[in-house]
Amino acid sequence: MSVNMTCKDFILATVLNSGGTFESATKLQKLAFLSIYENGMECFAEFHWHYYGPFSRELEDAIEDLKREELLVEQSLNRTSYSGNEYTVKKLSLTPRGKAVASIIITEMSAKNKAALDDTMDEYGSKPLSKILEYVYNAYNPEDL
Repeated sequence: MSVNMTCKDFILATVLNSGGTFESATKLQKLAFLSIYENGMECFAEFHWHYYGPFSRELEDAIEDLKREELLVEQSLNRTSYSGNEYTVKKLSLTPRGKAVASIIITEMSAKNKAALDDTMDEYGSKPLSKILEYVYNAYNPEDL
């Protein structure tokens, strides 16, 4: 059983839980925050208020590490918002080796962390980023971090 949850563990487990791809690094940030702050996951990252709400530099750095380790690949996708503004999202996908490592991580996660991840994914995993951002902006303030 895993004793210490890490940012890398969370990223790999979450992307695998999502079928091996994840639509947005920003959404991943919010799900990490909600897993800790609302669902009791072991705290693996420190969050600060940033442009799009809670943000963890540690989580961002872990994504870069996983890419260098060839466990995760990132693809930039251009999108247009409902208001017509252009923006870019970072789609994350596990490599075959990343899937194997993520499978091990999930089997070794503590029951508490697994339940927290499952609860977060059940509640927020299928919601669009805009709805998650709206919720986080309304439910939390910079002083909460």
